[in-house]
Amino acid sequence: MRLLDRLRPGKRWQPLATQPDASRSLASTAGRTQWWTGDPRRLTLLSPADHCPSLVRHRNLLSPEQCRLLIECFERQRPVNAARTGSEYWDGRYIWQNSLPPAEVDALRVMQQVRLLAQLAVCREFRPAQALYSDTAQLVFWPKGMELTPHADNLNPDGQPNATPHRCYSSLLYLNDDYEGGETYFPGIGVRVKPETGLMLIFGSGADYVHGVSKVTSGSRYTYAGWFTFDPAREDPNARLVF
Repeated sequence: MRLLDRLRPGKRWQPLATQPDASRSLASTAGRTQWWTGDPRRLTLLSPADHCPSLVRHRNLLSPEQCRLLIECFERQRPVNAARTGSEYWDGRYIWQNSLPPAEVDALRVMQQVRLLAQLAVCREFRPAQALYSDTAQLVFWPKGMELTPHADNLNPDGQPNATPHRCYSSLLYLNDDYEGGETYFPGIGVRVKPETGLMLIFGSGADYVHGVSKVTSGSRYTYAGWFTFDPAREDPNARLVF
């Protein structure tokens, strides 16, 4: 199969503002400290085959064997290369793609292909008017009990920039689905996405796509996350490498 064939054509993404559920879209407000405090279990659960015009989803972007390759890479490298930032929440749970050694060339090759496909998907579906650059990418581990409260990838609930205001689009690839919970949810759209191995999500990084991760109640969740920007100064220096 050609690389581009993995982006199978389907029903096109439509801007959130054109959707009937747009009234639920969240907005930043001065003094606001949280985006949303509801129960994600009350949101509509989307199976991978369900259509949701406000979300870009591509199934089977990677094979189960390729996903397993990335999980095994993470577990091999976690003792040495997992990020240690002083954050109790994040420490030991993610590895920057750029931190992986050359010996992991098979995994790096797969991740670089996913990064390219995600960038192509953003351009195909969102049709940005500016040149798009790949920011950073990481493998992430979510053990039992872990969850993530709703957030936007480029600003805080009070409208102030967060630590990554340059991010414009986000991508998420599920590497496994043999766990309970761990659903990515979008309260502004009113949905949560059922995990499926090899499923990729593409969405905007701003307030229209505030998202969280429901609590993992059993098993372990693994994902590959990436971000894209219009700022060439923020391009990952390794984004264009061919492995």
